[in-house]
Amino acid sequence: MLLKIAVKNIRRSKLMSILTVCEMTCAIVITLVMVSSVLIRFRFYTPFKDMFESKGLYCEFNSAANKDFYGGRNPEDYLANDDVFAILHSPKSIAAVNLADCCAVTESGLQSVNNYSYSDEIIRRFSPQLSSGRWLNESVNADCIEAVVSHNDLGWSAGDIITVAFGEQKCDVRIVGVIEENAKLTGGFAQHSTGDDFNIFFNPYGYEIEEKPLLVFSSQYLQKLGFVQGLFSGSIITYPDSVTDEQLKADSQLLTKFGCAYCVTLAQLDKNSKLYLYRHVYDMLPIIIVILVLTFVSALSSTALTTRSRLKNYAVFCICGMRWKQGVLIEFVRSVILSVVSLALSLVTIGVLAKHFGMSIVWSVTSAVSIAAIIVMFLLVSLAAPALMIGKSTPKQILGR
Repeated sequence: MLLKIAVKNIRRSKLMSILTVCEMTCAIVITLVMVSSVLIRFRFYTPFKDMFESKGLYCEFNSAANKDFYGGRNPEDYLANDDVFAILHSPKSIAAVNLADCCAVTESGLQSVNNYSYSDEIIRRFSPQLSSGRWLNESVNADCIEAVVSHNDLGWSAGDIITVAFGEQKCDVRIVGVIEENAKLTGGFAQHSTGDDFNIFFNPYGYEIEEKPLLVFSSQYLQKLGFVQGLFSGSIITYPDSVTDEQLKADSQLLTKFGCAYCVTLAQLDKNSKLYLYRHVYDMLPIIIVILVLTFVSALSSTALTTRSRLKNYAVFCICGMRWKQGVLIEFVRSVILSVVSLALSLVTIGVLAKHFGMSIVWSVTSAVSIAAIIVMFLLVSLAAPALMIGKSTPKQILGR
């Protein structure tokens, strides 16, 4: 009964209902886009949050560490993960990007490739966006040489077995996943500024730009097989809390001898990162407040106008046996229907924006809570407005006007 009357009320006030749905849809879409823009920033910071907040160093090596392109240094002399623990002041852990000496073997000959090999610390904490397949297993769980590959024109896809030459040794490599074009990875080289933050640890990889496919391996699995690797691009080195600033400074100077081109303390990096993250949140606050106010005004005005126009109908229903206060429930059911329609239309709009305009939307608990907050506020206002209007009148007063 209540549902039937609510639907009739929507049909009788089509213009107001359409305007309410449009306003609600815009509020939900804009809120979801803003929340996603914040969550996207946190997506890259959160996996390494505890490391960034530790005492330590962020180091960037300009090539395979300790590699001498001109003097032909022996690959066995490259600085590897284990060397870091040997030469520095008792580091606790390292999340390192390494470079392996390898190339792919195809039917037409050797195929030049770029490569990263990640420590288990990175593999465990972070997975880039994949277009197919899965992310790498940690070294202890791998039963063969696994790799994920960038987007490529060579036909390599998840499930393929390719041949890769590590130095003089050729091995079968199973491709387990394909990375999305221009997805952000740990590794590569960033443009530095005075406000360097966690973003320097992540850089996009585009096959169309690099013109070479990228293979990503587990460095510790390759190490077990005895293949040569060297530290490359960014690495996060953490220390026990007892380490002193003097020791960190001494270690950063020592690393420059092994090809470290840039070094900053994690304390400074984390400070810059939090300024970057929360500045964006603060920038979003005024917009969020405006959206909440508009939602409030929209809900209040639409329910007040529709309730006022239906008061005489409710008075007649009351004489026919319906309880007077049920008019409030009718308006509430009407608002619920409009909320459901707005939510459905919002999801369709978001799908179109994501598919045809490349907009990144993050679906998470925070996103769901944000949408729920807007809908709940709309429903509460929609319940309060008719309750005040109907509660202050009686059927006799309404019909006697």
